[in-house]
Amino acid sequence: MEVLWVLFGVVYGLLVLIGLPALLLAYLGLRQTTGALEARVAALAEDIAVLRRDGAQQAPATETPAVPPPVAARDLPEPAAVPPEPAAPPAMPLPAAPETEAAAARTLPATPAVADRVGTWLRENWTLALAALSLILGGLFMVQYGVEQGLLTPPLRVLGALVLGAALIAAGEAIRRRHGDTAAPNLRHLPSTFSGAGTVVLFIAILSAHALYGLIGSVPALAGMAAVSVVAMLLGWLYGPVLSAIGLLGATAAPFFVGGSSDKAVLLYPYFAMVGLAGLGIDTFRRWAWVSVLALALPAGALGLLWLHAPDARGLALAALALAAGTALIPARSLRPAADGPTVTEGLGGARPAFPTWLAAAGLALASGAGLLLVLDALRPTEVAIGFALLLVLFAGAVLGLARAPAFEDLAILPGGAALLALGLHAAGDGPLYGAFRAGIDRLPESPAPTTVWWLAAGGAALSVIAFQRLRQAKAGGPDHRGFWALGAAVLLPAALLILEVFWAPAAVTGAYPWALAVMAGAALMVLLAERRSALGGEGRAFETGLFAASALILIGLALFLVLTKTALTLALSAMMVAAVAIDRRHPMRPLGWLAQLGAAVIGYRLVIDPGVDWAIDIAGPLDAALAHLGPLAAFAAMRVLARPDRGAVRALADSALVTTAAIAATVALRRWAGPEGFETHWGMGLTATVWTLAALAQLWRLPHDPGLLRPLRIVFAALLSLSALTAGVLLLSDLAQLLDPGLASRRVAGPPVFDSLALALWPLAFVLAGGARWLGEPGRPGARLLRPGLAGLSAGALGIWGWLEIRRLWRGPELSLPGPSDGELYSYTLALLLASGLGLVAAVLTRSHVLRRLAMAGVGLTVAKVFLIDMSGLSGLVRVASFVGLGLALAGLAWLDRAVSRIWEKG
Repeated sequence: MEVLWVLFGVVYGLLVLIGLPALLLAYLGLRQTTGALEARVAALAEDIAVLRRDGAQQAPATETPAVPPPVAARDLPEPAAVPPEPAAPPAMPLPAAPETEAAAARTLPATPAVADRVGTWLRENWTLALAALSLILGGLFMVQYGVEQGLLTPPLRVLGALVLGAALIAAGEAIRRRHGDTAAPNLRHLPSTFSGAGTVVLFIAILSAHALYGLIGSVPALAGMAAVSVVAMLLGWLYGPVLSAIGLLGATAAPFFVGGSSDKAVLLYPYFAMVGLAGLGIDTFRRWAWVSVLALALPAGALGLLWLHAPDARGLALAALALAAGTALIPARSLRPAADGPTVTEGLGGARPAFPTWLAAAGLALASGAGLLLVLDALRPTEVAIGFALLLVLFAGAVLGLARAPAFEDLAILPGGAALLALGLHAAGDGPLYGAFRAGIDRLPESPAPTTVWWLAAGGAALSVIAFQRLRQAKAGGPDHRGFWALGAAVLLPAALLILEVFWAPAAVTGAYPWALAVMAGAALMVLLAERRSALGGEGRAFETGLFAASALILIGLALFLVLTKTALTLALSAMMVAAVAIDRRHPMRPLGWLAQLGAAVIGYRLVIDPGVDWAIDIAGPLDAALAHLGPLAAFAAMRVLARPDRGAVRALADSALVTTAAIAATVALRRWAGPEGFETHWGMGLTATVWTLAALAQLWRLPHDPGLLRPLRIVFAALLSLSALTAGVLLLSDLAQLLDPGLASRRVAGPPVFDSLALALWPLAFVLAGGARWLGEPGRPGARLLRPGLAGLSAGALGIWGWLEIRRLWRGPELSLPGPSDGELYSYTLALLLASGLGLVAAVLTRSHVLRRLAMAGVGLTVAKVFLIDMSGLSGLVRVASFVGLGLALAGLAWLDRAVSRIWEKG
């Protein structure tokens, strides 16, 4: 193996010592060949122009001009490995008709994609790509060979690499000065190949001097790499894009081949940042765009691999910050860029932002991702703190540093959103900073509580203050996007405090009272910002001030949540909700109306879930339960009265919440009065179904009075309440079925006949449904044609079930589960059906309703079927005789009544 390395070193030395002079000699020969080719091409172009002029004079304009025969390939020299020559300058074309020119304009070939252009270039210039790779690897292997064989001292090895890199750059520059980088066909991109390879070799030499040999410290190494980066940037301004591509690819890959100890890898963080900044510096004048993409993507990927191998929080944070700043500032060549045009969010909606906008967004997104990575993947609390600090600095830079660039206005969402996301995910993942904070629970009594949560809360306050400062600048400069910054300033601090409360639970470590004071301090800051925004004046003053006022009230509610009892908190939230509506009435601020709606939702959550209905029934005392429900009832009634006339949503929500809260309060009162055993009976479920049915019908009654946009909200409330009523109705039917189950003989009907528990379960429900059919089925109301017969049918069904069970109760007593009906019970059912049919006919006459008449006659048919199918086999003796005789007489009477009704209606 050593022999192979020695042989490789000798061959490479010969290539350097002999190959370069030979290359220069070949270059001189190529100059002569190129001159001859250029002269021949010029002569051919002149001949073609003469032939075209002669053909245009002899042929009509519509004929195709004569084309000279192709030149034989053997008449031209064939130099080896020479890139294809550019096409000769086109001669003056023949005049074409306007239609032909228009058609040609419509059929212009599309510009090939970047990947296609790169593939075409590699197919044509693959030898140059391999040459650049060979030169770079040669310099690298020369250093490695010197290390392994000990042929030269470390300083001489580094010096040799520096000399080789400088020689390659000098050779490329010499060729470029004589023939340019792309002008000469045979030498196209050759200067870029030499100079790009030389730049990479210089990077390798400096990295080797620091990482392999320890000849220089970190500061000289950084200075050297900065100098090489400047040289690379200057060369990039002079050369074509090939040098930039070779330099970026080689400089990014070089550290992974050089190697070195892990403690020296920290220097690679600023190194990769310098490589990226150099690429951005090249493209700021050349405007190739794809070079900027390489300058950002390659160092970003290298930094990610480096973090996996040798994590360093400070290095990654500084490198990410440098790249983010470079993507925003270097393309604009200004410390205060002023980019116009669509933003990135507008680009997602179909607009076309400029490339610098996308580049800045990508740089800020990568830097925000680096901050998120530090928070989630770091092993020590200090590294997590560096991640949060990076996100805060990025947010401040995006908000204040890019204030003059409207196209960059929405980029602050990236670090701001990443900061809030990191705050929650770090605690959810039990990160080191969170673990160190929670360890304070077990501290000694005389030990102070950790200050972690105070710093995080201060960071959230800083986010809001920074956004408010941008709001002030936007107000002074123009009306654009002021609402965006007002929303950010009003939301960031409350969001941070809510995330801390939900995921970090600071009260368990610091105590509830200190944490509540911190939340109140945040509310005070929101009040101050509201006052400052109101003092600024201008368009949108009321709306934006209302945002800050709403945030202050939310934080006050959070502080009360931390220190008050369940009932006191519900009352405090109710009072805050009324206060928000009252302030909005005196000083119109629409966000306060939104806050009132949010407060109604929170109160509903507290009444149903936390602490919920179970707490109000089983745990709370009578006074607490009463106040917890009467307070919100009074608050919703006050909201309905105090809401401004143009706040239709607030009024509609107050109506719905008032009805819903009343239903919840009635259910709780019923459960507490009846006890658990009484509530789970048929009459308890019947009353519960009645309460929720009444609440659902109340929502439907208010539906025509709502504006069109609020009707979906009312329909959703009605659907939820109807679902609750349906659930209670199903439970009611289940309890009634248990009365007939012989296996549950303990289930009995309570109370005297007729006015018993069956009546308590079904009469109120039937009356409520009948009232709904009466008032909701009025002509002109929405859905009246469906609601009137539907609700009336449900009401009749409830009364029918009561009649059936009540007849059985009269014959069987309170225990309905006894087997088999008696003769008297069957006969009673027949009489009840006939009586119901007769009453239906009377009602049809009074209301002139054909529907009731048909239903009454259907009842008659049902009675006939019952007698012939059931009574004939179930009755015996005189009872059977009486049943059929009575049925005949009743049918005769009903037939006479039906004909009388027909004659009355025919006479009008």
